[in-house]
Amino acid sequence: MIDFNKDVMPLKNKFYRLALRILQDHAESQDAVQETLIRLWRKLNSISSAQEAEALGTTICYNLALDALKRAGRNHEQIDHQTASSIADTANSPLENLSRQQQHQNLHRRINSLPTKQRTVLQLRDIEGHSYKEIASALQMTEEQVKVTLFRARQALRQSLLNNRKHGL
Repeated sequence: MIDFNKDVMPLKNKFYRLALRILQDHAESQDAVQETLIRLWRKLNSISSAQEAEALGTTICYNLALDALKRAGRNHEQIDHQTASSIADTANSPLENLSRQQQHQNLHRRINSLPTKQRTVLQLRDIEGHSYKEIASALQMTEEQVKVTLFRARQALRQSLLNNRKHGL
């Protein structure tokens, strides 16, 4: 049996990032995470490991976020720049800091312009570091579908960035 505070609560930030990537709204994402944690709490006796809790929580959070997205009638809205995580000030000058912030915002805009499924798979694989198997289980896809979706997301993102450079933006 797992300990809710030790094994589940540390996952709330991962769930939040997933919900935010889908919903692109702080309040709705927090609601999805809260509901995810409540549902995990109710199923606590049937969860045998932290990995199982993470997989189940990811699935629950993903489905809740998609349901909220459908209820709101939204599909691919742009994320507000303030929702993007802040960038560490590793550059030496204010101009370099500004340039990095603009690059970060540009990347977030381009990721958020991807279709919901591509955006979610990209978030889970490249940002959260989940395995193909975990993503397939959470999103109720085959591993092959996950790989194809991830490939298409990366390809679309790469093409968008190349077009940006080509046009000097």
